[in-house]
Amino acid sequence: MANPSQIDVAIIASRNEEYLRALNLFQEIYQGAEAPIRSPKDAAGLSYFGLCLALVRRDFKNAIDLCKRAIDLEFYNGDHYANLARVYVAAGNRKKAFETSNAGLKLIPEHDYLEEVRKELGVRARPLVPVLDRTNPINVSLGQARHAKKVADEHRKK
Repeated sequence: MANPSQIDVAIIASRNEEYLRALNLFQEIYQGAEAPIRSPKDAAGLSYFGLCLALVRRDFKNAIDLCKRAIDLEFYNGDHYANLARVYVAAGNRKKAFETSNAGLKLIPEHDYLEEVRKELGVRARPLVPVLDRTNPINVSLGQARHAKKVADEHRKK
């Protein structure tokens, strides 16, 4: 197992958006073996390793597994929920990203990183025809038209 300073360096690289460098560091640390967990820093390492796997290698299954394992080990750490939400966004699953970020914010309501990730997800507008599902072609078409109008209005203001 790596000494804590190696994990710290890899986590800092992740936080600085140096994902490829961080991924290489994590791979050195864990060397493909089942990662032993001896400290909270080890759980954080799994979470950030998962984020790097998703963003660099697009290995979403392993990334999700690592982030979920980190949450199982430290359910009270908002970073893990934020990283899992970002992995879901990268995988194209906004719904799971919302659910994950909301679950984290219920447990840790004022976690800065988690709040930042939640804000990046934005707030979805209500479907224009509320009696129909969001995925109904009528709501999809009307939503696309509403979005196009909004973009055109913003462009005109410039």
